[in-house]
Amino acid sequence: MWSGLPDQNLGCFFYPYLRSVDKSVIVYDTNTETILHTLTQHTRYVTSCAFAPNILLLATGSMDKTVNIWQFDLETPCQARSTDDQVKQFIEDWSEDDVSMWLCAQGLNDLVDIFKINNIDGRELFNLTKESLVDDLKIESLGLRSKVLRKIEELRTKVKALSSGIPDEFLCPITRELMKDPVIASDGYSYEKEAMENWISKKKRTSPMTNLILPSMVLTPNRTLKMAISRWLETHQK
Repeated sequence: MWSGLPDQNLGCFFYPYLRSVDKSVIVYDTNTETILHTLTQHTRYVTSCAFAPNILLLATGSMDKTVNIWQFDLETPCQARSTDDQVKQFIEDWSEDDVSMWLCAQGLNDLVDIFKINNIDGRELFNLTKESLVDDLKIESLGLRSKVLRKIEELRTKVKALSSGIPDEFLCPITRELMKDPVIASDGYSYEKEAMENWISKKKRTSPMTNLILPSMVLTPNRTLKMAISRWLETHQK
């Protein structure tokens, strides 16, 4: 998938190419057609990207339910660094500025000043609780507190998955646990059978991955994936 070019005033002409199969984004120089960077922070297929119109930022979206913001250095315009930097040893090494950028990426811009005033860095972010959001940060909105906690939990889940070394394709998108009885739903994604059956029975009949209405409730056993998981377990349990 190709995206549009950034604003020419940025002083660098480049474009990203999304390689969904290996979950990476390749940034090319349009003048020399050489590869500048291969961005590999996403843990599932990369489906979208967008340039900021007038500043040196690139956003990439993935089926791992995260958005990575890439900042390009003004001194060397074609160099990029990820704001999470492989989740910077996963959150705990984030600076206050990293946390601010993460908040913006999650649509929590209104909390940036509050977090800065309270010196919330990665370690503090990782340890935030419902009580600390109320008592220490004085965030009164229940909806806002719930969103913050949900986003932090998503980060924890990502950390757990990456640190475990388990291939992300082997994890159920709903439970984020290793699948034992994977099935394919009508959205084309694979889920743990019990988790997907509970999802269908208790929630709106939409896809957990796309949020679109499922055209069918039929779940088909994914025997190929089940065999791959079994082989992986045999190899890593020796």
